[in-house]
Amino acid sequence: MKPPPGDAGARPQILALSERLQTSHAYQGRGVTIAFVDSGFYAHPDLLWPTKRIKTYADVTQAKPSPDEFYEPTGASWHGTMTACAACGSGYTSGGHYRGPASGASVVLVRASDREGAIKGKHVASALRFALRHPELAIRVVNVSLGVEPDDPHVADVEAAVRELVASGIVVIAAAGNDPSEAPQAPASCPEAITVGGQDDANTPESGDDRPWASSHGPSKSGVHKPDLIAPAVLLPAPMLPGTRQAREAAALFQLLSVLEEQRSAERFRDKPDDDPSHSTLHEAVEARIAAQRFLSPDYQRVEGTSFAAPITAAVVAQMLDANEALTPADVRRGLLETAEPLRGVPKSIQGAGVLRPRDAVEWALRERKR
Repeated sequence: MKPPPGDAGARPQILALSERLQTSHAYQGRGVTIAFVDSGFYAHPDLLWPTKRIKTYADVTQAKPSPDEFYEPTGASWHGTMTACAACGSGYTSGGHYRGPASGASVVLVRASDREGAIKGKHVASALRFALRHPELAIRVVNVSLGVEPDDPHVADVEAAVRELVASGIVVIAAAGNDPSEAPQAPASCPEAITVGGQDDANTPESGDDRPWASSHGPSKSGVHKPDLIAPAVLLPAPMLPGTRQAREAAALFQLLSVLEEQRSAERFRDKPDDDPSHSTLHEAVEARIAAQRFLSPDYQRVEGTSFAAPITAAVVAQMLDANEALTPADVRRGLLETAEPLRGVPKSIQGAGVLRPRDAVEWALRERKR
């Protein structure tokens, strides 16, 4: 997807993920449950309406979590909410436009950061094993868009938890990270995880080649190179947290922009030129602020990074399981990698098997069902 013509600072036109990725409309993850392990979550309308699809919320860092924390939008709840909505959001606050590829899937949300915002290996391992402790939730996919520092004493336990999940039949998707000078951290370093790097498809050269996002890549301690594949990591739509300062600013800016544009239209209707330089300057300033803050609307913003490439991939896995519930984690890995499309001129060590192809992956799952 090429950037729009004109000023480089102008607001880009963001496509809905289903349109941009040409995902399957017939399979939206119905009957599949995805667990998201992240820093925190908020009960966002895109996961609650028109159908409540949140099965449960858990905080593994506290013996007795506050019952109200899930309903209070805070800085800690931003990241996890965005990952879950990128994959499974209904797009309710956008009238269904910014819907995630797995908008029919159910979700389980597991917080793994403590009150100080620290990500500790012992908590991540516990959050991963949440799916094993609660088989009644029937979790088929676990997405992890965070990493554990290499010197954390529980790195080995995090990787062991990934192996246990996969052995039990649960697919684990992990974000590679955004530091190209380092190899992916646990759990993305685990050979059994399907590790997702990023694709920059927003700056396509005239040659037609896409570029990889600056993802973490390289061999893990086991010698396995990561990532396994890459997925879009730029210009991704995600809802903001209602009531936060950011959301209030977006609402005010778009309201002011609407007034300015109505005034401009009225002047043109009366065939009266708008020769007030302050009007044009204010309009440009509002547009510049909206672009700088990455606002798409009063309720949505654009996000980037492998934190979002991973849940997009997890959503496609849910579509595959919707099409063929008999797929094992090994089947899913094979289907994703066999249908991925390598980028020309990009080393395999950076892109793995290549770019995620959602529709091809679902069609692969359907063919497997017929065998």
